[in-house]
Amino acid sequence: MKTKLLLICPLILLLGCATVKTVRMLSGKMYSLKDGTEMTFAAQYSYGTGILTAYNPVTSENFTGQYTGIYTDGGVSQTEHTNSLGFSTGTYTTQTASNHAKIKGILKGDKGTIITIEMDVQTGDNPKGIGEGTDNYGVHYQIQL
Repeated sequence: MKTKLLLICPLILLLGCATVKTVRMLSGKMYSLKDGTEMTFAAQYSYGTGILTAYNPVTSENFTGQYTGIYTDGGVSQTEHTNSLGFSTGTYTTQTASNHAKIKGILKGDKGTIITIEMDVQTGDNPKGIGEGTDNYGVHYQIQL
């Protein structure tokens, strides 16, 4: 009995240390420009790389995939300041964080459809984005996040 207890205690401690990672998904819509089908679309709230999902209610096809985003804009600027006599008082550096990203991704359907997507996303606490996709059958999509 004592041996069983010694074996069970470390297991309980390990299970107690396990954490559940919550994935925040941003909901959107994806529209087929061929027939107007409105599909559900979601992208993981992430920095850099995340999960994509979609569902086509007409074909009952489920899509999963991944995206990678790269920040654009932002940057560094330098300004030289002078006093009233025209002498330099120093150079000031200002850094501006980007609030815009371009993402590319792929959605793979469980019935063989593959959609490549590109989006422009305004980053922040509640990101917004627009984009386009094309599937392996030549159908084009508009994406709104």
